Amino acid sequence: MWVYKTSIDWTEGKKGEANCDGKPGLEVATPPEFGGPEDIWTPEDLLTSAVESCIMASSLFFLDRGKVSFRSYKSKAAGHLEKGPIGLVFSRIAVEVTLELEDPSQADAAHKAVVQAEKTCPLSNSLSCPVELSINVR
Repeated sequence: MWVYKTSIDWTEGKKGEANCDGKPGLEVATPPEFGGPEDIWTPEDLLTSAVESCIMASSLFFLDRGKVSFRSYKSKAAGHLEKGPIGLVFSRIAVEVTLELEDPSQADAAHKAVVQAEKTCPLSNSLSCPVELSINVR
């Protein structure tokens, strides 16, 4: 079992600083839709990015394990927040991965590696909303 510890210190208004030992602090705030500032990471941004970065980290593992060589890995994600029966909930998180390969003949292996990454991502597996994955391999 692994334990990840963080802390939040309120700074002012609707802002705070997220901290994790040995890592730089990250300013966080209430979303602008709820009166927070425009230019600061929100919990909703962080959750969406956490899923996206988990898929990236897992993809890198499976691409390496499958000996798939690539020039670039890029992704975009969109977390969809909606009113549900118990309040605001994420209804889905869509992640689009684009891989540029060194060898186009490895396209199937690359696609399988990213699919496996999403299936084994602990964040995807912990959410009650679906994670929708689209993969572009070039």
